[in-house]
Amino acid sequence: EETNIRVNKYGAHLFHTNHERVWNYIQKFSKWTPYEHRVLGYVNKTHVPVPVNIDTVNLLFHSNIQSTEEMDKWLKKEQVHYDHEPVNSEEMAMSRVGKRLFELIFKGYTLKQWNKDPSELGPEVTARIPVRNDWDDRYFPNDKYQVLPSEGYTKVFENMIGSNEKIDVFSNTDFFEVRDRLNCETIIYTGPIDSYFADQGWDSLEYRSLDFERKVAMNTKFFQPISVVNHPSNENDFTRIVEYKHFLNQTSPHTVYFIERSKDGGEPYYPVPNKRNKDLFAKYKAMAEKEKDVHFVGRLANYKYFNMDEAIYNALELFDKIAADQQ
Repeated sequence: EETNIRVNKYGAHLFHTNHERVWNYIQKFSKWTPYEHRVLGYVNKTHVPVPVNIDTVNLLFHSNIQSTEEMDKWLKKEQVHYDHEPVNSEEMAMSRVGKRLFELIFKGYTLKQWNKDPSELGPEVTARIPVRNDWDDRYFPNDKYQVLPSEGYTKVFENMIGSNEKIDVFSNTDFFEVRDRLNCETIIYTGPIDSYFADQGWDSLEYRSLDFERKVAMNTKFFQPISVVNHPSNENDFTRIVEYKHFLNQTSPHTVYFIERSKDGGEPYYPVPNKRNKDLFAKYKAMAEKEKDVHFVGRLANYKYFNMDEAIYNALELFDKIAADQQ
């Protein structure tokens, strides 16, 4: 590459966990560099911290909040207080930050990310976005371990599977074209669950994918002030810009950044959490539970958003179960 900057091919991946078992497990495959992730949102021509904290409110509304107590009062006044638990992403966000912040930070971003109004999505979409009552601008303030692989994620997987003589790797191979020739006692399936049961003739589950537009700025120290800047406004069609030079203190006279756009079609990245898909997945899950010696693991097979540490923990727990069953 002309910049000599390491990037993530499929978007920024930040490793963070509180699972001691996961943390101990990943030590086998890489050295890890401490990294606490921070995000800015570009809102009303101003860079503000995301998740929402005291600085976010003061910058956007020209407030002068000086304590957590004042922030708690401000949030309580702004929040929409429903007489029921939030039933969708709009209600969840409004109950946490109020209408003004919802419309400035949450609504447009959600529309672009999912191509659906927040009122059409389950509450879990905005429930997992933290809101702070202090000045802490870390994206994962409660996670004990926050790191990046010192030599990149490719090296992690090379060490994990490439150096193990008991593992054969076949790339560019369609599982469904070779499954009848596999001589396996147990199959671990991590692809889309609806693809596995395509012969049922049921509707497909919805997934969102991403396009990454690569830009190189020669003889430029940095393009933006931080690694990730969200763009929630509907004035443009992209959700965020990621500049990888900020990660791992990389040095180069140039910089490279990626403009991310969500889309339908393409590689499936994100399950779309609405009622239609949840109900349909329940049918697929019932079929999966009847499959003999096939285990459905990961984001696509479980039609559920997993962070990286959750995916690893999920796999380790499955290993325990399989090992116990075979004893």
